[in-house]
Amino acid sequence: MLSRREFIGGLLATGLPIEVIARMKPFKGGREFLVSAIGNDKTGFSFGFRSQSSQTLYKQLASFRGHGVSQHPLAPSQVIMYARRPGTMGIVTDVLEQKLVTQFKVAKNRFFYGHGCFSLDGKTLFTTEGDSFSGVGKIGIRDAVTYKQLGEYDTHGIGPHDIRLMPDGKTMVIANGGILTRPESGRKKLNLGEMVSSLTYIDALSGQKVDEFRVPEAKASIRHLDISQDGTVAIAMQVQREAMKSSDLVPLGAIHKPGKEIKLLAEPERLIYGMNDYTGSVVINSKTRTAGFTSPRGNLVGFWDIDNTMFKGYHQLYDVCGIAVSQDQQRFIISNSFGEVRELDAETLKENRSRRVVHSNTPWDNHMLNIQI
Repeated sequence: MLSRREFIGGLLATGLPIEVIARMKPFKGGREFLVSAIGNDKTGFSFGFRSQSSQTLYKQLASFRGHGVSQHPLAPSQVIMYARRPGTMGIVTDVLEQKLVTQFKVAKNRFFYGHGCFSLDGKTLFTTEGDSFSGVGKIGIRDAVTYKQLGEYDTHGIGPHDIRLMPDGKTMVIANGGILTRPESGRKKLNLGEMVSSLTYIDALSGQKVDEFRVPEAKASIRHLDISQDGTVAIAMQVQREAMKSSDLVPLGAIHKPGKEIKLLAEPERLIYGMNDYTGSVVINSKTRTAGFTSPRGNLVGFWDIDNTMFKGYHQLYDVCGIAVSQDQQRFIISNSFGEVRELDAETLKENRSRRVVHSNTPWDNHMLNIQI
């Protein structure tokens, strides 16, 4: 049976257009792994991964607190973990061999915002970064084998956080959070009075801005994204309440479909109020057309339909933040800072309690990814 790397490499060698390759699926089967940044100041920091079949947890020690993670499309056993803002490091770990492959740093006068994505052919890595002096958002461009810097693009905004490649393989979408920070002041927010957040689409080959969208509340910072196979984007936000002049309730999730305006997930108000102005992660289940939004401050996960924006349900879990989808799209998988992992039926949103696992001394960090090798 072909590996995923061999599958993609063989298709590229045929000369097929990348748009065609993007719609083709590799072999079925393989092993599923949950991968995530792990740790806090007490436990130390690491990259963590566990097989869904054995549930044995492995940790690769790191010298920094990680944030987002990405699977390498041409070397699927390798996962990249990016430093949390305002970090400067990234590490590459081989999950099957359980070892560090390499590490890389940002260019001079740059810092990471914690996320990245690959080009469709898997040869280039794009990372969200900031200019240490001006604070202007940047996208670092790296060779996906050597991880050497090849160049950079502007994000056409400030405070870029998440970044994803659209299904067309040509366009990237960036969550420009709008919040100015600098390494010397850590995570201090320097421009809340003037902040402008945007959902920005840019051409992956030229870096030119293709389109830009904003939400009605200027103090709602667009932070995290997920994309369905048809290009629907789920948007997770964090409200900078201290900069607002009103106490109005602000929706924390939104849906954007190609060629249309952003639709806010404004109901139910009671649940949105309970999220305390903060969502931490978002994931789309393409089979059930459902987006799950975690709120560690609200201790819950909310689920909405990405087509009609109707509320579908919620699940409570203390300090929940990580969320992923099983490879068969049958389950949502969630994690928290107390080492707990739960699985919810993707249709009913009910927990399968027999699959509940708690890994002691394992604070799962913000984002979790389910990969297949």
